[in-house]
Amino acid sequence: MCEVAPVPRLNVKNNLHHVRNTIHYGSLLRYGHTNMSTKEKSLLASLVITLLVFGNFFLNTLELALADEPIANIGTSLINVVISVIILEIIVQSLLASLSSSQEDDERDLLIERISFRNGYVCLSVGIWIWIAQTTIPIWWVWLDGIQSPLPEALVPVVLLLLFVIAEVTVTVTRLFYHRRGF
Repeated sequence: MCEVAPVPRLNVKNNLHHVRNTIHYGSLLRYGHTNMSTKEKSLLASLVITLLVFGNFFLNTLELALADEPIANIGTSLINVVISVIILEIIVQSLLASLSSSQEDDERDLLIERISFRNGYVCLSVGIWIWIAQTTIPIWWVWLDGIQSPLPEALVPVVLLLLFVIAEVTVTVTRLFYHRRGF
């Protein structure tokens, strides 16, 4: 009988600790003092949460896929990851909002947001088109028997989620870049 590999549980407390240390101590070490705006801290917190939680999920899933072990409860682990990100974002963003005054969006912020969403959309579109081509080209040309889709069916939602996460990271990094660098 085939043994199913367990899906590791996410450690929310440990992830919160990493996010707090990265935002607080990382900015102190890099700039000598905290001169980051509230929006920059918020974006950095979102980026760290996204990379920690989803990175952990994708690495664990990749390890299971490369070991040719059956992936158990992929739907449950996807839901757990999304719920963990939502909870972490609510907690961290609430803490950041309570520690600082709110700032109104100006024209510069709206331009940065438009540029970052455009970059994220381009990443997502290119990724989806590459994925569609990779999965359908063997069907179009039946004489290419050597080309097989190496992607197991259980990993299709994981690959699609990876494309969305890459797009979200692109949006966040673009916004951070333009907030730090300016125009």
